[in-house]
Amino acid sequence: MTDPTAPVPPDQPATPPTSVDPEEAATPAVAPTSGKRNGKLLLAVAATALLFIGVGGAAALMSGDSEAEGEAEKKQSELAAAREECSPGNTLYAELGDEGRTLTLHGAGEEDAGLSYSVLLCYWQALDVPDAIVSEIGATRALDGRQSGEWDKMRASWSYHPDHGLQMVLTTAD
Repeated sequence: MTDPTAPVPPDQPATPPTSVDPEEAATPAVAPTSGKRNGKLLLAVAATALLFIGVGGAAALMSGDSEAEGEAEKKQSELAAAREECSPGNTLYAELGDEGRTLTLHGAGEEDAGLSYSVLLCYWQALDVPDAIVSEIGATRALDGRQSGEWDKMRASWSYHPDHGLQMVLTTAD
């Protein structure tokens, strides 16, 4: 028999079973988990959660644009989208500059190649150039020098010569 005053090991019951049930004997006993193992599991879960939180926070900081930057990107994309719509692949006569805040258009003249009037109209429609400014562009003569106009957050300046065509610079306001 067992000495009742002997210490009981921590992984065994304090009292031995009195009878053995045949179903219990057929089922293998699950060893209890130790506190060390639970601690390691908890530490791994916490570390994984912190990693996801850290990655998400870093991504939010990196993608956090100010309102002004968002507006500049919107205008930049308007100029780039107009170029893609009206003369895709043509970088010779429709040049983006100043990190996408400027679009320079070169219209065809009698001696110089450039964008056709129909392509220029496409740009003006895509960029919502007011009819009044389109009329001023059409009425510009070589003797008039450089002209300009503004609308919304866009500015345009242009000159015209029959031999060299229309030279126009569109700029987004900051």
